[in-house]
Amino acid sequence: MASKKLIIGAALAFAIILSVASIPTSGFAAGAAAPKALSVPKAELSDIDGHWAEGAINALVKMGVIAGYPDGTFRPEEPVTRAELSKIVARTFGYAPTVDTKFSDMEGHWAEPFVSALDTAEVVTGYPDGTFRPAQNISRAELAAILARVAQLGKVGVADASSWTPTYRDVDSTHWAFRHVEVARRLDIIPIHFGLVFEPDRPATRAETAHMVKSLAESEFARGTVAQVNKSAETLSLRNAAGNTQTIQIDPETIVYRNGVASDLESIRENDSVYAVGTGYGATRFVMAEGAVTREDITRKVSALTDGIITPEQVDAISRGKWDEARNGMSPALAQRLVEMGLTEEEAQALLAEEWDALPELAQRRLAMALSEEIGVSPELIESIMNRDWKSARSYAELEVAELLLSRFLNM
Repeated sequence: MASKKLIIGAALAFAIILSVASIPTSGFAAGAAAPKALSVPKAELSDIDGHWAEGAINALVKMGVIAGYPDGTFRPEEPVTRAELSKIVARTFGYAPTVDTKFSDMEGHWAEPFVSALDTAEVVTGYPDGTFRPAQNISRAELAAILARVAQLGKVGVADASSWTPTYRDVDSTHWAFRHVEVARRLDIIPIHFGLVFEPDRPATRAETAHMVKSLAESEFARGTVAQVNKSAETLSLRNAAGNTQTIQIDPETIVYRNGVASDLESIRENDSVYAVGTGYGATRFVMAEGAVTREDITRKVSALTDGIITPEQVDAISRGKWDEARNGMSPALAQRLVEMGLTEEEAQALLAEEWDALPELAQRRLAMALSEEIGVSPELIESIMNRDWKSARSYAELEVAELLLSRFLNM
């Protein structure tokens, strides 16, 4: 599927840009209000004195989020179940309990209100068989994924996480929880003693859970409208709903998205809506901005679609008909991808050289049909683009077609 999508970026970039006028943007900043820091007195437990997670455990116990055992112990190295974690997360971050569970094994369970609340907020998920499996131990990977969703960062990296450098030797970009683990690491909520090995399938202990939950609760969150972008100082001034202004510092470690596309401070515009998340010590780590769709948004999205083989600058050049400018350094990789799609080497070279007429009529139609089936638009639109018949292409590529392309194949 990924290899087939590559040619979409090169072949249709111009048609998309021609026809896009106003496209709804997807958002990360929805859901429950941002968590707040915890400040509570010490609890009395007999087996946590001097423990590395003592502070976090005491805080959550005093809040009534977690509890010790009747013998006065906490047993910090014991595992946490999926039901127990649901209660901890719901109580810590203020998810109102509900009784509307969709899981077949949760009806009447003591944790049903908490699981139902988190399910409604899309923080937890079940299994394909319709169960939640509340008694099953929560793994470290699952814990990271749940906390990333609590922070409203669950969608971060969908298109570009493969370019991130893995922090842990055993969680690379092929692991299902890679994005979530990296989000947790960037927010500095993962215990330092994990070192370079995360052990994603290992059950999370009560101590590890307390530390990560407490650390996320102390993270800094900001939401507002951009009042000013100071590029020289690398800051954003946000105006919140109450009219107050807050300054957000952008540093080299900050990951910036605009309209769901990995971007930078340069792309953010005044009046954009912004949701920012930082560490407990004030370092901004994620900035999600939403605003009017720009040409830059689209070229970045198309580039991401090609796994970076086509750069945003090359996409822009293609959209302006500057194939010679775009072709520099791109042709060999693109030709290989086209061959992987089923074209012959001659056909691939002819396409990249803009020699559409050099393709036999049957090959032209075959390529147009393949792309048509892949993206769900008419073969006539594909052929119009290849023939540079922009007048005809525009008639096929009305706004709704552009929205279809972006929503279904550019992951907006």
